Amino acid sequence: MVQNLYNINVMKVVVMGLAPIGCAPHYLSQYGVKDGQCTEEINNMVMEFNFVMRYMIEELREELPATNSIFCDVFEGSMDIIKNFVCYGFNETTDACCGLGEHKGFVMCLSPDMACNDASNHVWWDQFHPTDAVNAILAHNVWNGLHTKMCYPINLRDMVVSSSY
Repeated sequence: MVQNLYNINVMKVVVMGLAPIGCAPHYLSQYGVKDGQCTEEINNMVMEFNFVMRYMIEELREELPATNSIFCDVFEGSMDIIKNFVCYGFNETTDACCGLGEHKGFVMCLSPDMACNDASNHVWWDQFHPTDAVNAILAHNVWNGLHTKMCYPINLRDMVVSSSY
């Protein structure tokens, strides 16, 4: 697919990795996680996938040196937020803002009436998706590495402003 993009002169590509879905309320509910930990089995698969993707982007950069490709590890950035949630202003890392069941992850968010009053202090909006507050932090990290480095070999801002990259 990237070769197809290259063939039509797309020279800058950002590949986003997977988030820590083993920490999503749905899987915490499904696996019966009680202690605030993530589902390690799922997150190990995510980390392996992200590792392979980062390696593939490095190989792509060698094969197509005219392209400027970066890999952004959403797992890494998200885990920094989950582990250091207080520093980021969150107080709820396991329960979704909107949903039903254990961790509000068993039944998806069906109406606005199901939502919490303040999603900004939650990491998770619903069964699988982070809140806007988390997405904003991740976007800043992708852009400039404000809180934690997520993109390799450089962040998106440096990629955009650099004529040689």
